Amino acid sequence: MTVDINGAGTGSQQSGWQASRRSVLSSIGAVAGIGLFSGTGQAQTGAGLSGAGALYLVTTGAGQSNGNGNGTEYLVLDGSGSVAFSTGGTADEAFQYAFDNVPDSGGPVVASADTFRFGGPATMGDNTALTGQQGTRFVVSQTGTAEDPAPSESQSNPLPAGHDLVRVRGDNVAVTGIEFDADGTQLNNQAIQADQCDGVYIARNRTVNGFQMALSFTRCTGVTVEHNEVVNPNWYGITSRAAPTGSDRDLRQSSDVVIAGNRVVGVKFNNIAPYNVSNFAVIGNVAVDGGHSLIACSPAQRGTIVGNVCRDLTEFAPDPGGEAGIEIEYKETHLREEVAGTPRARSSDITISGNQVDNCPVGILARTVPADADNTDARSAERPYSFTITGNTVSDASAAGIRLRSGNAGVVATNTVRNAGTAVDIDEEFTADIEQGLNVTR
Repeated sequence: MTVDINGAGTGSQQSGWQASRRSVLSSIGAVAGIGLFSGTGQAQTGAGLSGAGALYLVTTGAGQSNGNGNGTEYLVLDGSGSVAFSTGGTADEAFQYAFDNVPDSGGPVVASADTFRFGGPATMGDNTALTGQQGTRFVVSQTGTAEDPAPSESQSNPLPAGHDLVRVRGDNVAVTGIEFDADGTQLNNQAIQADQCDGVYIARNRTVNGFQMALSFTRCTGVTVEHNEVVNPNWYGITSRAAPTGSDRDLRQSSDVVIAGNRVVGVKFNNIAPYNVSNFAVIGNVAVDGGHSLIACSPAQRGTIVGNVCRDLTEFAPDPGGEAGIEIEYKETHLREEVAGTPRARSSDITISGNQVDNCPVGILARTVPADADNTDARSAERPYSFTITGNTVSDASAAGIRLRSGNAGVVATNTVRNAGTAVDIDEEFTADIEQGLNVTR
């Protein structure tokens, strides 16, 4: 590892990364409306991003063989184009340098349109914006193997395990415009994991080739996750759980959450899972090909699930009553000790409206799942309440269009159910005060 404070570098480095630096900084300057470089490619006097705080650019050297497995040197340039840091190690070292040197007042860290191979996670602090360009790619390294407690038929334990790529541990943080590649790792990792933050923005990213949880947030307030594409993670797509499961972060409460306009496909459990979340909105997402309910709040309070498209669910290890396109749930195993037995343990005040649900065993489901399957009393004592299910269209639900296995003070009205085993299936023993009307069966 070498640090070049003055930005002199060696002759070979200068020629190797000059073109890449010029191209990337020029494109940043174009976006910002300024010229960073002259026609000769030399840094202009005073060039920088005025008002943007301390800018750092993380990029790659050209043809520098340094034993990190991909023949790439990683460089950190400051806003003037000088080399602040270089490493022959892995990309997380370069990004960590940039994150650590963002001033308290904040600033952007820009990743060039290159592939960055990480050896471990890089951790962001307060007031930092990490952004990529078209072609920016972060890749996980395998750290070993681990046993998946619930392998699918196509998986054989032990599975490859990896590490998180980006950890968010500060307030007022954004991560945008990056492709995150798990490189086949399936356990103990996330592409982005935010914990104990206030103000998190995750947008226009793509995750591929694994991750136990793709995009996760825990103990956070003010979270927006929008316009991301999540493809084939192992357990969850967008979730308020955390890997590894059972850790101090897992199943901790978050509030004021927006999950909007994402596409999440190919998931073993839930595509979108706002667990232990209050004051939330799940709006305009496309959730396809899951094994448990495609969108599931378990438990959650004061939220809306509106205008989503859910389709093609193939059940994996289903809970009682089957899995659904959209689910409101009390599930005892989703509760930490500080939540159990309080109002926060139950799902309440949730509106499910204007969704399109196709080819799922159950279209929309409300239920209670106690840890002891024989504890039927829990279905009366711990049932979801004060929910509204209106204006949805459910098609090709082999078991039931809308199913309430437990629930209290709910409204089920003005829905359209086509080609379902049972249009509306309400268990009268474990439900109470359910208002129905103007549902249409085709």
